[in-house]
Amino acid sequence: MQVSEIGTYVRIKYTVRLESGEILKGDPKEGLECMDFITGFDQVLPGLEKRLIGLNQGDEITLTIPPEEAFGAYDPSLVKEKKISEFPEGKILESGKWVLAKNDKHKITCGYFVKEKGLNSVILDYNHPFAGKTLIYYLKAVEVRPSTQAELEILKPCDFEPASKKKVLSTDVGIE
Repeated sequence: MQVSEIGTYVRIKYTVRLESGEILKGDPKEGLECMDFITGFDQVLPGLEKRLIGLNQGDEITLTIPPEEAFGAYDPSLVKEKKISEFPEGKILESGKWVLAKNDKHKITCGYFVKEKGLNSVILDYNHPFAGKTLIYYLKAVEVRPSTQAELEILKPCDFEPASKKKVLSTDVGIE
């Protein structure tokens, strides 16, 4: 079976690295990473999923995914200077470290990188750590099969609405 655009269960074993050669996940010496997902439901990077369409179980490939199809281009407007007084008392802000911020009112958490810390202010970078980076995947399609009714129900109860926003019912992906 081949990977299709909507409703295929896919399990891959992979290594992903940057163009510099830095391994991000799945060091071949220590064991490849494993990931499973169902196509068409925004569970993986768009550029990765798009390049898996047509792949067969057992296929091994190398894929290059540009920033625009991964974590986006690096956006300098997401680098901000903030006064230290704007942060809760006791908040640890160290240059070169990632910090998580929680907003209890809106129930969200976001991360930012502390680029510089001065006496009265900090420079923060809200870009994803891999923004502007090309990702290179070496992967093997370990399992490729139609998704089951139970797997789809977990993703979207009742009617299933994949990333394409086209309404898909269970019968559209071959499930009765």
